[in-house]
Amino acid sequence: MKLHRTHLGLGLFVLGFIFASFYVLRTTGPAARDDRTVIRIGHWLMHAGMREAFAEAIRRYEIENPHVHIEQIVVPIRSYRAWVRTQLVGGTAPDITGILGLDSQALTRYFLPLNDVILAPNPYHVGTHLDGEPWRDTFIDGLDSIRRLTAATGQVSGITLQLNTVRLYTNLELLHRVTGSRTPPADFSEFEALGAAVEAYNAHAARHVQTIAMCGPYLPYYNDRLLPTKTQTLAMELSPMRTLITSNFEEALLFATDRLSLDRPEFRQSLGLLRDTARLMPPGYAQLQRDDALFMFLQGNAVTFIAGSWDYGVLKRDGPFDVSVTRVPVPGPDHPRYGAFSRGPVSEAAINHEAAMGIMRHSPHPEIALDFLRFLTKPEIAQMFSDYSFRVSSVVGVNPPAGADELAPRLDGAVGGLSHGLSYFGGIFTGTLYERNLHLLTARDGDVESFVAAVTPRLPDTAAQDLRHFLRNEQREVERADGLIGLQWTRPDGPAELWRDTIEGQHAREAQRQDYLAQLAAAGR
Repeated sequence: MKLHRTHLGLGLFVLGFIFASFYVLRTTGPAARDDRTVIRIGHWLMHAGMREAFAEAIRRYEIENPHVHIEQIVVPIRSYRAWVRTQLVGGTAPDITGILGLDSQALTRYFLPLNDVILAPNPYHVGTHLDGEPWRDTFIDGLDSIRRLTAATGQVSGITLQLNTVRLYTNLELLHRVTGSRTPPADFSEFEALGAAVEAYNAHAARHVQTIAMCGPYLPYYNDRLLPTKTQTLAMELSPMRTLITSNFEEALLFATDRLSLDRPEFRQSLGLLRDTARLMPPGYAQLQRDDALFMFLQGNAVTFIAGSWDYGVLKRDGPFDVSVTRVPVPGPDHPRYGAFSRGPVSEAAINHEAAMGIMRHSPHPEIALDFLRFLTKPEIAQMFSDYSFRVSSVVGVNPPAGADELAPRLDGAVGGLSHGLSYFGGIFTGTLYERNLHLLTARDGDVESFVAAVTPRLPDTAAQDLRHFLRNEQREVERADGLIGLQWTRPDGPAELWRDTIEGQHAREAQRQDYLAQLAAAGR
């Protein structure tokens, strides 16, 4: 009996081993015998429809290229910056890696330059409306957004798949309950009227709703559309290069040398506009995160939501009500209080790119990675990508997702004005000064006078600190580019014309740097 149990146990063990071996062989066998070339694409794009769009593009590419297998690696955006840095340093970054939070040093060192490639036509455009066009010219912004990331070297480190715009999303059902109409506000006066209607609704309803669902991370996007409408004329008058646009760096120099002050009427109106719109937002909005504001809107606790085009997919998929998409209302020249100095809505020609992708220098298959990037910008694939992801394509002639034509950038309009917060300049010291005193303006009892009195005396010094910090970084980038240019110039097959243009750019940047330093020194800063 004991021997029988022993044989039974041994038999069960053998059967289990055979079954396990068969399962492992069946599961891993094909992969072990798979002779396809494997490349990987890594990114942070986890918004609604993005992973599905990449998966569908990969599926179609693999049908046309059965010898290639593409793996998609998706990393949450909150940890992506740390993840990509680790991958770059360790030499393990995917063949195609998303460009997010990387400086020009990392882009120049780790990413393959595409300068010569983008000047040639994309083979996937043959027979389409883009046939014969240089690949660069098939992007709405001509890849200028990518070129600006490495302005000191002139290297083009990747391409963009999509564009970002900021829009006003309106809960039409809640709007009807509050105002009796399903027509979203078409201008700033109607937007102000909506705020008054919400206040009246809250006084009689059993629930309390907000006019705007807002959060701290999205406030700069809104301000960048709203506030420059008050300083458009000023920016054109001050433009030192007579380009009709005053850059953030030029603006910082004007503040640092006491040639510009918040005490000007244009800035005072701009700050008053910020105060008035802040009162349409929920209390403590600056401490809220994106998910907080999104949840507030989806729960029907806010009539409108000012957010990027990247959020449209979530609203379309998860919203339990009809949502309209319109341009963010801003005061026009005819507005009774904020019409002075305004030239109307700002053009969105200076587009904010999204889904920027580059090829790693260490990729063992850069030719396949490049071919896949070209495939992604094929009009048919780009249209599919837009429809799946509910986003705007960066490829010329590709339609916005169905029912969301207003997501597309509006290229008409006037030039933008000054931001005076220097947030997009990367002004650390000036940004901190603004944030610490913003409550003096936007609190329920806040006013323009208190904010101006607190910020104005310190603004020249913080602007000078930020500008010197920028100039130091600029000089380091110029020095790195000098080394690269020298190395390329010694190669007999080096692209001489391309690098000659870069050298001219280097000279211009160095001349500008010396001019800025001289002006700061003359002002005692």
